[in-house]
Amino acid sequence: MSDAVHTAHEESFEFQAEIRELLHLLIHSLYTKKEIFVRELVSNASDALDKMRYIQLAHPETGGGEIPLEIRIEVDETAKTLAISDTGIGMTRAEIVQNLGTIAKSGSMEFIKKLAEDKRGDMNLIGQFGVGFYSAFMAASEVRVITKSYRDDEPGQIWISGGSGSYTIREIPVEKRGTRIEVQLKDDASEFLSAVRLENIIKKYSNFVPYPVFVAGKQANSVSAIWTKPKNDITDEEYDEFYKFLSGSPDGPATRLHLVSDAPLSFQSVLFVPKTNFEKMGMGKLEHGPDLYARKVLIQHNCKELVPDYLRFVRGVVDSEDITLNVSRETIQDNAVLRKISRNLVKKLLDHLASMLAGRREDYLKFYGEFGRILKEGVAIDYENRQRLGKLFLYPTSAGADDAPVTLKEYSERMKEGQKAIYYLAAPDRRALDASPHLEMFRKRGIEIVYLYDPVDDFVLSGLGEFNGKPLKSADQVEPDELKDIAMPEGAEKTEGKKEDTIAFSSAFDAFLKRFREILGDRVEDVKESARLSSSPCLLVTPGSGPSIQAQKVISMIDRDFRMAKRVLEVNKDNPLVRNLVAMHGEQPESPLVSACCEQLFENAMLMEGILPDPSGMVPRIQRIMEEAASGKANRT
Repeated sequence: MSDAVHTAHEESFEFQAEIRELLHLLIHSLYTKKEIFVRELVSNASDALDKMRYIQLAHPETGGGEIPLEIRIEVDETAKTLAISDTGIGMTRAEIVQNLGTIAKSGSMEFIKKLAEDKRGDMNLIGQFGVGFYSAFMAASEVRVITKSYRDDEPGQIWISGGSGSYTIREIPVEKRGTRIEVQLKDDASEFLSAVRLENIIKKYSNFVPYPVFVAGKQANSVSAIWTKPKNDITDEEYDEFYKFLSGSPDGPATRLHLVSDAPLSFQSVLFVPKTNFEKMGMGKLEHGPDLYARKVLIQHNCKELVPDYLRFVRGVVDSEDITLNVSRETIQDNAVLRKISRNLVKKLLDHLASMLAGRREDYLKFYGEFGRILKEGVAIDYENRQRLGKLFLYPTSAGADDAPVTLKEYSERMKEGQKAIYYLAAPDRRALDASPHLEMFRKRGIEIVYLYDPVDDFVLSGLGEFNGKPLKSADQVEPDELKDIAMPEGAEKTEGKKEDTIAFSSAFDAFLKRFREILGDRVEDVKESARLSSSPCLLVTPGSGPSIQAQKVISMIDRDFRMAKRVLEVNKDNPLVRNLVAMHGEQPESPLVSACCEQLFENAMLMEGILPDPSGMVPRIQRIMEEAASGKANRT
């Protein structure tokens, strides 16, 4: 903000840089439905009336109750002006500068620029990002804001801007509180001088504004508190239009929930789940929470105390007779009634999503693709509803080649006889999981594994702990003895490829393992024979019950001081490469080739876990091994 320039009683200000850029985009780059600006100005007027009604109810001594709470829209065809007036809270000079000179919401400008760059022009959404007032400049050559605060000692003010880089404010006499926005229409916006056109815009976008909206003296909206009506009396179209009014979205919701409760608490609620997650589109966390009403009187927009952060995508209204009208906004978070309502809402919402999954799976999958990652945050913060949340998660498994996701319930219903746990494993993609040596002992017994591609899911399932009484376990932390009671498919034993070892080979293998330990030193906890492998030469296993290796990788990326736990290298003595190395070691215990192969087997195991070894040592070693192999081949020929 630049310094004010005083001219008589007038001050000139420069817009915040982001506002100037926004105005340029609105006027020159974004080709959208200009009618949106009417919706935004009416919405702002409604907010001002909400605040005034709250003040009058909480502080009756304020006065001004004789002035009706309403919105009026007037046109002057001769002057080519459109005026939208409200009898709301009004603004002081300082509030004008704060509200009309800056963008307060973080991320709004970046998101709008992205829309312009993508040529999407979807400015139907502009009201969600705290910049709705400026949409007037899509149709205006000049905007004048005439306002007077409800505070008796504050004078009237007029704000004027042509949408370039500056605006002026000066004091003027105004009799009654409220705000009047006068839009000097451009030549290509003359359609907004038609009362019929304006009535249609109000019915389309603002029919549920809770105050009468008059267009040329005629009321154009229904002023209906839809949540107080019986469910059977509300059509799908009415629900959708109410959602569009609440959200500013051009589309209907993905799903809705209409709740009516009489005991132990009395409240009514209509809640909606959007179709689109704007956080995925680059926006930060939006203001969240349903609007809180007490007997149809708005107490607070976006009351985040009503739903936890992991349900921040939910929009709607909650109206309760058990909340007092004069509840302080500072004490809402300490309100016991509100906490009880919230607890009820959360359970009903999660159960509703479970019903959606059961009855409208395709719709649920679309919802889950948008909001599933946010929903998973609940495992860490809502212990009471962990099992409800667990019912809502879907994952691909080793049994589904097409990656079709299944629920944990569906997985548990087809578990093998004798299987005591739900097993999962995390890796970047299906190819990595299909090739993981950790799955060999499960595959032998035909045990299905839940596949996790998103690193956060490892924390989600370990945090969930169990589902329907079945523990959730990472497959890389399961001991072979745990699977001994699960019968192998018929014929599996015959194809295992196990070899009958002589006493001499067993002794030679033990000596090889000792040498392997010496080569790796303190890089591993131990090197020992594997009881879990059937084909791969070796793998790394995390001892104990700490975090899985994938979880440790994520932690190490967040915390640079974190050191991953030493692991045990298990070696498969029936693997042909291992048996050859045992023989070579028996003939030449200090063979450089055996040492190089042991080093490479260890680093191969690291690579299979997604851990990148130091290439400066690995690449020359591989070349030496190839040279040895090629030399031996040449000598034989």
